[in-house]
Amino acid sequence: MSFIFRIVLILFVFAFVVYVLKMIARLSFNVRNTAKELNKMREQVTRRQGKSTEMLRCIACGAFVSAQDAVKVSSGGRAQIFCSHECLHTRARTA
Repeated sequence: MSFIFRIVLILFVFAFVVYVLKMIARLSFNVRNTAKELNKMREQVTRRQGKSTEMLRCIACGAFVSAQDAVKVSSGGRAQIFCSHECLHTRARTA
């Protein structure tokens, strides 16, 4: 009887050790993924900050808009900058 009890006890201990190791592996995987996502977000923020320093004036309403968010229309080698598609449509209707 004690032999069976020892085997069952060893199996429970082994299962617990496997469970703990699996949780450690999962935690490690999640930490690595979180670190990768943080690095991606940091790169996006630094890229966005570099682009947003340049401000352009909308031809239709005179508002300033970042170069990243501006609507640019080129025709005949001349670029026109608009703050939104609405300003572009308004300018097209009046022209």
